[in-house]
Amino acid sequence: MNGIQKLEQDYEHARTYAVTQSNKFKNAAANEGRDLGPGERSAIESAVNAATEARTRLDRVKGNQSQSAEIDRLTAGMGSNNGHSIGRPSNQATRIVGGGTLGAEFVNSDAFRWLKDNKNSLAGKWNSPVSEISAATLSTDAASGGDLVIADFRPGILALPTRPTRVSDLFAVAQTDSNLITYMKETTFTNASAAVAEGALKPESTLIFDAVSDPVQKVAHWLPVTDEMLEDVPALRSYLDVRLRLGVELTLEDQLLNGNGTAPNLRGILNRTGLATAIARGVDTNADAILKQIAAIETATNLRPDAVVVHPDNWKTILMSKDANGQYYGAGPFAGPQGPTLWGLPVAITSAIVANTALVGCFKTAAQIYRKGGLRVDISNSHSDFFIRNMVAVRAELRAALATYRTSAFGVVTNLA
Repeated sequence: MNGIQKLEQDYEHARTYAVTQSNKFKNAAANEGRDLGPGERSAIESAVNAATEARTRLDRVKGNQSQSAEIDRLTAGMGSNNGHSIGRPSNQATRIVGGGTLGAEFVNSDAFRWLKDNKNSLAGKWNSPVSEISAATLSTDAASGGDLVIADFRPGILALPTRPTRVSDLFAVAQTDSNLITYMKETTFTNASAAVAEGALKPESTLIFDAVSDPVQKVAHWLPVTDEMLEDVPALRSYLDVRLRLGVELTLEDQLLNGNGTAPNLRGILNRTGLATAIARGVDTNADAILKQIAAIETATNLRPDAVVVHPDNWKTILMSKDANGQYYGAGPFAGPQGPTLWGLPVAITSAIVANTALVGCFKTAAQIYRKGGLRVDISNSHSDFFIRNMVAVRAELRAALATYRTSAFGVVTNLA
């Protein structure tokens, strides 16, 4: 006979005795036509209390056993200090260092015993005594809750920031089928036209041309990727396309400004001969010095500059310019968003140009980008031993040339603040 069966038997005996005693004394009093006496009432109350206590003991043990079983069921398979891991079959209870299951440890603790003894008298807020259970606390530690915490995984890739491409958009763009752009540039125009008398000799003007060629050059790069990566991450291919294309465009933009002309480099605007005379800022503000170059180019070439390229640090100085009263010349820090302009010209703000130097020019009319085809992204496994290693090479490239028809329509401003 186990413990619960013994308690059930004790309760049944106590209940039967209480009923028997109650009936005996009540019947005797009824037969005699009287009320129950004090001794009879005390005997009945004592028998009923004994039955109630037996029932309470039985319910308490049954409740403890049920709660222990429920805790064991909920904690079955959890990792513990003895090395058992998640994934153990559910019929194997989680064992802990202190002996017994996690549920049994709690049921046998001082905190649980206190709760059992006081649950009917508790009111308002309360705290049980502190009991230390030998099972490890559930946490994100690998030895405890571990994988119970599911990661909040955010889709996509956080790309490293790059400077925006702004200079390329300033130029006119055309397509070519050749690998060399050749054009005739007028190098001298001596205008000798004048009023002449009847029968007199006419003055002779002079035009001198020079054939100028700019080669189509290639900008390219590649990176290795496994077949499995491309298959298992469908979005990766489009991501690589975008990043590889961006890398090529960034290099092209740098070449348009700073290329030294030594093959395979383009010759950028800043390394062309015949630029307008450079203007140093001197005591002027950045904005005033840039205006002087705008006016000088327009005077010398009869072409109105259409854009300015400036470094972010120098543009900051322009935006922060104030008058003697501390008022901003521009819109100030609380104006709404607007495109950067200076003297009515759009401004390309980029770190592709060296700090403290600005480039003023007629980008649309005095120069042109020629592209041979578009920007291409190709994938192949023909590189080295990539075929047998299940790898591919992803390549991005473009071919382009920069023709500068009027080099004098571009000029720099130096020593900016």
